[in-house]
Amino acid sequence: MIEIKDFNQVFNLSPDHGYSEHLHSEIIKNRRILDNKLFFDRLAEVLRVKTGNLYPPRTINDLSELHKRIVSSPIALVNKHCLLFYLLKDLSPSIHSETEVAASFARTVHLPNKFWTFLEGLWALDRLQFQTATEYLTHPSLLPTFPEEILNVLLKHAGETGSGRGKDEALALAYYHTVQPPLKSEEVRERFFAYLADRSVTEAFYFARARPQDEQRRLLELLISQTLQSFSGERRAGRGVELVDLPLSADEEEWFEEFLLEGKGRNLHGARDTVMMRRIATGKLKEAVRDGGVKGRKFDDVNWEVVKDGIGRGLGPRKEEETFVML
Repeated sequence: MIEIKDFNQVFNLSPDHGYSEHLHSEIIKNRRILDNKLFFDRLAEVLRVKTGNLYPPRTINDLSELHKRIVSSPIALVNKHCLLFYLLKDLSPSIHSETEVAASFARTVHLPNKFWTFLEGLWALDRLQFQTATEYLTHPSLLPTFPEEILNVLLKHAGETGSGRGKDEALALAYYHTVQPPLKSEEVRERFFAYLADRSVTEAFYFARARPQDEQRRLLELLISQTLQSFSGERRAGRGVELVDLPLSADEEEWFEEFLLEGKGRNLHGARDTVMMRRIATGKLKEAVRDGGVKGRKFDDVNWEVVKDGIGRGLGPRKEEETFVML
């Protein structure tokens, strides 16, 4: 059994080993990418271990001081093992050994598998190895820890490199469905919703409908905005049709029209036209005929006056009936 208070028993470093300048710089760079907070930082903060500016350590003396702060902290022994394991993960490539030193340490101190798995995931996240991190962090043995923070990192950074949608782009969705973060943070909730809306208007709509009632209107407005604002060409047209065909409830229908005709969405490109298309698609032909806001307007080569005149002739005297709805 290792005496973890003994620095040399834990690390067993020669003077030329430790955190190289390259490793130190890489960790600092990754911290900046991750909004100046690594998951090691979060873990130490939750455990109330005051690491100060010691991570990543520049020298053996810095590492020794960091080790001292960890082992002297009034926390459970297993939590000390977790932080030391993470540091050994950093150093494993520089220490020539028959077995990986972090794994050897974990086995020696009998680190529970669920902690080991969780730490492998956090370490991979901090190294921007998102595929590997997600595989560890979605393991069924784990209780969700930092779930919204992890989801946020995957949303912001996984799939950034390369062109188009790669396998990393889907990691956020895989993590969400497996772990089910509560999305209490408005920032994370809306970022995830925008991600869903980019993938599928319909999927995002049903997600919004399943959220607490006080969130639903805001999410529907975000969906409308993103659909009308973010794309062009055939994809915009296809998503627009999907938006117009959504099975809205009476309340959602009201929110839809209020947002696009009177609210913040009224200045979006195609706002009133979208309402007009929705009315026609859902059989509200009377409202469409009487809409004076589209007079003389053209949208994607569609002249609404011509459309209205055609609907009006088709309805004949029924267009004046207050109760008319096309079945």
